[in-house]
Amino acid sequence: MSTGVRKRLTTIIYTFILILLNISPSLPARFSVIGLDMPLVIPPGEDAVLPCRLSPQINAENMTIRWFKDKYQDLVHLYQDGEDWFENQIAEYRSRTTLTKDAIKAGSVSLIIHNVRPTDSGLYTCFYNTGFFHEEAVVELKVAGMGSKLQIYLDDLQNGAIPIVCESTGWYPEPEAQWKDENGNNISSSTEVKAMDGSLLFHVKVTYIFNGHPSSVSCCIRNTMLNQWKQSTVHITDSFYQNMSSCVLSRLLIPALFTVLGIILIPLAVYVFKKQETELSEELGRLPEELDWRRARRFAAAVTLDPDTAHPCLVLSEDGRSVRLGDEDQGQPDTEQRFDTVGAVLGRERLSSGRHYWEVEVGDKMAWALGVCDEAQSRKGGIRASPENGHWAVRLRDGEYKALSSSSTSLAPRVPPRAVGLFLDYEARRLSVYNVTDRSLLYTFSGASFPPTLRPVFSPELNDGGSNEGALRVLPVTGRE
Repeated sequence: MSTGVRKRLTTIIYTFILILLNISPSLPARFSVIGLDMPLVIPPGEDAVLPCRLSPQINAENMTIRWFKDKYQDLVHLYQDGEDWFENQIAEYRSRTTLTKDAIKAGSVSLIIHNVRPTDSGLYTCFYNTGFFHEEAVVELKVAGMGSKLQIYLDDLQNGAIPIVCESTGWYPEPEAQWKDENGNNISSSTEVKAMDGSLLFHVKVTYIFNGHPSSVSCCIRNTMLNQWKQSTVHITDSFYQNMSSCVLSRLLIPALFTVLGIILIPLAVYVFKKQETELSEELGRLPEELDWRRARRFAAAVTLDPDTAHPCLVLSEDGRSVRLGDEDQGQPDTEQRFDTVGAVLGRERLSSGRHYWEVEVGDKMAWALGVCDEAQSRKGGIRASPENGHWAVRLRDGEYKALSSSSTSLAPRVPPRAVGLFLDYEARRLSVYNVTDRSLLYTFSGASFPPTLRPVFSPELNDGGSNEGALRVLPVTGRE
């Protein structure tokens, strides 16, 4: 073989090797596939979105993307040559899957399984194939429901005893439920589990008949698939047992009164019994609210006031923890950050994630407003405080307490609050407002469309001829009493 032929052959082989190594100018030599590093938990009947993407971001329009369950042959969804292919799809997934392609040019696709069933639980593999190499990632789907918030209440008397009932809906699979004493030991109770109409979910009702004098009892419901619990604890005071004893005694005395004193005293006996039973029920009904308030205080935040945002007539303390309305303009510069019409001031803290609790002393003020607002909202001119305008707040004005929701909701606290607690759970999209005076819930803004950043907002409102000149003061919260 001549030297010229060998050189040409060497060049061809070298060029071919380079082509194999580079494959395509638009693809890197390798990529990884990223799924989800924790199980995806979806209740029966809802849609499951299984995420999957390439790293680094690569256009996957011309790749083959295969989703399969457990084994490669168990095809759930296939995307190939720019199209979805359903010929070899497992029969149970027919017309139930969608591959999202909104971000496919960035290498991201999600598999949507519609109307999930218990049999859909399992491991799903997201398999990318370029024709030259492939990678995959696994996403675990668990079809399970954790159920609603536990509701605790007193039921009607049974043979002179008072049952306490715990209920919750939306569980799957069938859960375990039990009442426990203050030491965590199971106590005798009856559990009733029923399938909810028109779904695979379960409704749970577990009843405990008071026996002995535990200082607290806890309702515990466990999802056996996830091994996760929901629990609500009720702390029981001595006055509760005193009321219960009086209530039971009154119930037992009614027949005797009928026999001995005649029919005239029956209405009185019934009234006494009903009154005590009502007081007992109300006391127990308030306990879950107090427990929620106590849990919220664990997330105490150090909130202070931002003087750069304060209306010019507001007077802030040197420590930045109290604000009142002054008699005249304080001579502050007019900046974009400062309120110029609404008598309000923001907290320094910018809240964009997590849970945060703070308390504000309102004392005997006749008007005030407290809440959170969108940091990006304009602070100039008149502002109507509502969720649509980026404000979530409660207010006292003209003797009326209101939650400034979309339609303005009137509130009726059992006792006038002298301090107000605010608990922001950003990820849960919820702001809860508590009456610290009696540890009750005033109002909850739930399902809120929070902006990227929220800030606490405080308004001492107008002085009203000196009757409302007191200050709002941010109180220190330790997380325990």
